[in-house]
Amino acid sequence: MNPQTASIFALVFVAIGAVAVFIMLEMTGRTGDRTDKKIWLYTHKILGYIFLALLLVTVLFMIRKAAGFQGELSPRAIMHIVLALALLPLVVIKILLVRRHPQHSKKLPLLGIAIFVLAVALTGISAGYYILHRSNSSYTIIEAIDNDVLDLELGKAITVKKCSKCHSLERVYRAFKSNNSWVVTINKMALLDSPNIASFDVKQTLNYLIAQQKVREEKLAVSSQAEIGKSLVSQKCSICHNLDRIFGARKNSDEWGATVSRMMATMGDPAFLSEEEKADIVMFLSRGKKKINK
Repeated sequence: MNPQTASIFALVFVAIGAVAVFIMLEMTGRTGDRTDKKIWLYTHKILGYIFLALLLVTVLFMIRKAAGFQGELSPRAIMHIVLALALLPLVVIKILLVRRHPQHSKKLPLLGIAIFVLAVALTGISAGYYILHRSNSSYTIIEAIDNDVLDLELGKAITVKKCSKCHSLERVYRAFKSNNSWVVTINKMALLDSPNIASFDVKQTLNYLIAQQKVREEKLAVSSQAEIGKSLVSQKCSICHNLDRIFGARKNSDEWGATVSRMMATMGDPAFLSEEEKADIVMFLSRGKKKINK
């Protein structure tokens, strides 16, 4: 749930609480028609259970986000957690008093008002923060002038702190996107969590994620080339040699290049290996076989 959706959710939560409190006060002050009071009572019960359901959803989302957050929680987040956890037992106590101890009904209005006040405080420090801090962020890209301030370690720290607020870091690190797609995605996230993600944060995060993806793509390319090289060694080299002899040899890329060239000349068939296949074999024998054998 992004901050904007959470803000709307919180406003609905408070609105339901406000109506429930109003009905409760109306019921307390009314002495007229019993049928009329019965309708108010059923309406109050329905709103109360909806309020409890929304509170449970809030607590579940809060626990999920807190569990995935890898940095230190801010004071505002800690206060949010404390208020949510305090609200839950109070609502349960109120329901138990209504259902099992009706003789204490005179105390219910005070308990209901206390619950509503805590609910307003809970939403005020979360939804209120995002409502009052309107977004003034602009679309941010990395420019050549930014190279002097871009830092991978700083970008990693910002990514861990900011991105883990809404989803797991595994989801971030496993994503494969083009550079332009990362720009669009990070700017979208910054807009959703504005003003907590500044343009500086966006640039550092973009720099880090693009660099990380480049490293992953290079590793994937090497791994793919190594697999091709391994298959070619099994098909071509095993014609004349035992594979144990080949895998047990220790040579650098130049030495393997010379060996494979000699093998190609010995076979006397220009179509036996192409230059691309030779490069795949040399790469595997000099670098890839250790990784694959592990």
